[in-house]
Amino acid sequence: MDTKNRLAFSFLITWVCTCFLALIIGLTSNPTPAKADVIYHAFDECFANVTAKLPEVQAAGYNYIQISPPNKTPSREDDACTSDKYWYIQYQPFDYVLEGNLGNEQDLKDLIDAAHERGIKVIADVVFNHMANYRFYKDVAPFPEAYPLYPKKEYFREAKCISNYNNSYEVENDWLCSPNDKEGLPDLRTDLPYVQQKQHEYMQKLIALGVDGFRFDAVKHISVEDLGKIVEVIPEDKFYYGEAIGRNFDESMKYIPVFPKVTDFQLVNTLKSAFVYGGDLRSLVNPADSQRALPGDDAVTFARNHDTWAPGQFDNWKFDKNDLVLATAYVLGRKEGTPLILTFDAFEPTIVAGTKFHEKMMGESQYYRNGNEIAESADSPNLLFIERGDKGLTIINKAAETFDVTAAKMPGLGVGCYSELQYDFEMCVDYGGDGQKYINKWGSPNRGGINIGPRTALFFVKNEA
Repeated sequence: MDTKNRLAFSFLITWVCTCFLALIIGLTSNPTPAKADVIYHAFDECFANVTAKLPEVQAAGYNYIQISPPNKTPSREDDACTSDKYWYIQYQPFDYVLEGNLGNEQDLKDLIDAAHERGIKVIADVVFNHMANYRFYKDVAPFPEAYPLYPKKEYFREAKCISNYNNSYEVENDWLCSPNDKEGLPDLRTDLPYVQQKQHEYMQKLIALGVDGFRFDAVKHISVEDLGKIVEVIPEDKFYYGEAIGRNFDESMKYIPVFPKVTDFQLVNTLKSAFVYGGDLRSLVNPADSQRALPGDDAVTFARNHDTWAPGQFDNWKFDKNDLVLATAYVLGRKEGTPLILTFDAFEPTIVAGTKFHEKMMGESQYYRNGNEIAESADSPNLLFIERGDKGLTIINKAAETFDVTAAKMPGLGVGCYSELQYDFEMCVDYGGDGQKYINKWGSPNRGGINIGPRTALFFVKNEA
């Protein structure tokens, strides 16, 4: 090979290597958006208390913690570390400094660092639609001079309460008021670059402290256009979602271009109908197909969150205590959605079993098995069977009576034995003489079939060979 050809060949090899290196760098420098598994909602909990609770949170299988808004708000008449009576004060920002009722910046930093040591990530709740009611600051300075970040009237919308929640213009531009708060919450001009800049700076400060994501409060009160500009500073590797209490499927989904996920209140409504007396659990088969739930990739799911827990609001979405546990078991047993579990429910034994099941079943497919494929009497409005690949099974019985059959087929699961995660017994599946798969062991080698108690959920995971 002459000198000219050697130079050309050398250039070609260098070019190919450079292009390959650039491709590798490109692939590794654009991380996919973060996904959470199960979120523990440390609602209205002081940061030091959450830090002390981390071993319990980790043992229960939660790998994300969502904290209440950490910024400065009006002072509370209760002890925020022991009472949730005045929880709503946390959603009335006075300033974006980290000197809130739940702890200071160091308390938050200590929580984040301790959580990260355990492999747990932290999501911060942020409130950008409005500021605290001015009545708290009448003795401080005239409106709006009392607010350090927004001391000019031009940063706020006209003081006018929302009167028609079906009018999207009012919902996005007027003030949030209530019978107990007729003055309302001063609504920020989130379209202004200055307002957006202050909100960017606040999120960047939280990210610098180590926060791994955000929950955005009251997003339906901010235009989609404004929201798009507010979230643009969030890195791709952070998990974030919007609280959208949509009146219907389409209203909730309109925020998906801005947020990777939003709260699935459509599913809450569907769950309520299924678990109420006379409801049918078979209505929970693939509810997103009929817009009775949001698509799983777009949804943060729950049976209750702090909005539906709070006294005096959303009473139509409140569950009976036992129904709440079973509805949450459904949320954790299915593939779709990112489950959010409220602090008051997080350590109930069935829910802990469901949290561990959800974690173990990540990546497994899902199939709602028709009861008549299992046993004649299993096709019932009170029973639901959710298979996860051939490795897991959730069974829910909402009836007040035990469901007991001595022979039950299990066509979707692989041959082998499965451990139940709460009650710690074994179910085994093997082929029968007719070539079909049956449950040949249920707790005891002396019996097969299914025996599930009243108002009970069970979670089975295949034993490793």
